[in-house]
Amino acid sequence: MERKGNLSIGVLRVRRDAKVKELANAKPMIEGSLCKVGTRCGNPNCRCARGEKHTAHILTRKIAGKTKTNYVPVGMLEEVQAWVDEHRRVKGLMKKISRLNEQILRAHVPTSRAVARNRDLASRTRAKCTGPCSGTTFPDSSSG
Repeated sequence: MERKGNLSIGVLRVRRDAKVKELANAKPMIEGSLCKVGTRCGNPNCRCARGEKHTAHILTRKIAGKTKTNYVPVGMLEEVQAWVDEHRRVKGLMKKISRLNEQILRAHVPTSRAVARNRDLASRTRAKCTGPCSGTTFPDSSSG
């Protein structure tokens, strides 16, 4: 299996661009976790007063370090779950895009150094060939 550290910048950019295209197909989303909780209604004659709590769903998330909670109506449960799933998918895509960009950044320095070394080597080779020795002919070693 090919290690990501050995991939060229071009391959990394193609992979990143594919992830960005996936990101463009994002649907409605919401940050948070959907939780199932037991609640009491307050009626002393209800089953919840005897310990059998009612089931409710809430969406929890952190805002400025504090947990915020919203009640999720039963009729919206599937829709809100899809929003939460989409947020997780998009968040994962953004993390992958960020990692690919980091790899591109890390690969750029060695690549640009190698290009500069090759340019210097080529210019030195050209300088040697176009200098005063360019008109000098060397005997053919095969004609002995």
